[in-house]
Amino acid sequence: MISINEVEKYINNSYVILDLKAENKEEAISEMLIYSESNGLRINISQIMESMYKKEDIISSGLGYGVAFPHVRTNQVEDNDIIFAISKKGLNYSALDKKPVHLLTMFLTNKKSNEKYLGLLSLFTKISRMSMYPVVLIESKTVEEFKSKLKNISREMLGSK
Repeated sequence: MISINEVEKYINNSYVILDLKAENKEEAISEMLIYSESNGLRINISQIMESMYKKEDIISSGLGYGVAFPHVRTNQVEDNDIIFAISKKGLNYSALDKKPVHLLTMFLTNKKSNEKYLGLLSLFTKISRMSMYPVVLIESKTVEEFKSKLKNISREMLGSK
């Protein structure tokens, strides 16, 4: 189980794109990684993309309901780095339900950081399945508003005030 303090720390340190320009899965993954790297995340973008594309070839991380969770385990990050992106028009992500994806949550996880990663993935998956939450997040006008809303939703889901 992950604590609300840990969740809030990850949200505070996350990268957020409020208006993703990508039109498909590959462009989305690339845009998210380039944005994060240009904003301080130290990674080898081409290696991460290659690993992520291999995973996506096996099974799409587009879970349906307009959400996707691209992820990769790598020693290029120390813990868990999270990148959120909103596609207002929706993008072709080859989601399991064949519908456009509007909210993406990308995890770059250290190979040794299993427990926290699974706690975060579980929480954000639950949030994404509650139809009102993704809509509330997508309507955010600023990164600060997005993070604030996500922290409040996370507190609700974890039963913390």
